[in-house]
Amino acid sequence: IESLMAQTYENIEILLINDGSPDNSGAICKAYAQKDPRVKYFYKPNGGLSSARNFGLDQAQGEYICFVDGDDFMDKRMVEILYSEIRKHHVKLSACGFLVYHDGDELQEITFDPEKTEVFNTEEAINHLFTKEKYANYAWNKMYHRSLFRELRFPVGRKMEDLGTMYKLMGQCEAVSYNPVKLCNYYQRGTSILHNRDKKFYDDKFFLTHERYEYLKKKFPNMLRNELYMMVVIMDAYPHMDKGSQQEKLAEQLMKQFPTSHAKHFPPRYQKRYRYYRFSKALYRHIYKKKSDKE
Repeated sequence: IESLMAQTYENIEILLINDGSPDNSGAICKAYAQKDPRVKYFYKPNGGLSSARNFGLDQAQGEYICFVDGDDFMDKRMVEILYSEIRKHHVKLSACGFLVYHDGDELQEITFDPEKTEVFNTEEAINHLFTKEKYANYAWNKMYHRSLFRELRFPVGRKMEDLGTMYKLMGQCEAVSYNPVKLCNYYQRGTSILHNRDKKFYDDKFFLTHERYEYLKKKFPNMLRNELYMMVVIMDAYPHMDKGSQQEKLAEQLMKQFPTSHAKHFPPRYQKRYRYYRFSKALYRHIYKKKSDKE
């Protein structure tokens, strides 16, 4: 909250959404709202991250939108720089780099070099969502024109909600700007969604990836990264799928349609996994049921 109150671009509203927290969050938020008239506090019954973001979108009055997760913090120039990039390059979405932050890490002064900004067309911008080399698939290292959310909200009840939303946002943009300056500090904690991969995590990731795959297949049929990512997610999720389920049948059907030549584009560990999968699905399930896809 303090990193937002300290922004060099001061004409902002700061919406604090308490998503049914049972602790002292409400009192803390109210105290900040009393200190700064730009801070507005809202309480809602617990509905998850997507529900909280959607609620904030419904309350927001500004022309541009940024998201900040409750455990992250931002450089004081984030709003100023992302907004200036939108105006300079005539885009509806600007993105920046981020720093993966752990407790005790020392923060360094960041330097913004406007000459390093890249402007991508729609297909290029979406292609960069498949890697972490640029801005990745996160919602919080970007600024959006509010019109992009006119008919779009985050998927309530799903983990990996950014996966189900970001491509739709960029799909509405003729161009997207990106500068590698690290304006967002992405705090790492062991209890986060990405560090707790249960069956629902894999179910949601498969569902949202397949939805994105079909959308992009129609719009950009030659996007190789779309094909490869779908295959990787199937290999990650398959050991966690219920045997004989519609989900498993869909996964197997999708894998059959991918050319085997795609495997040469995988990193070595996924080339190995793909060979096991093709040799015996039952053996593959047995081997990788208890293995993390992070290993």
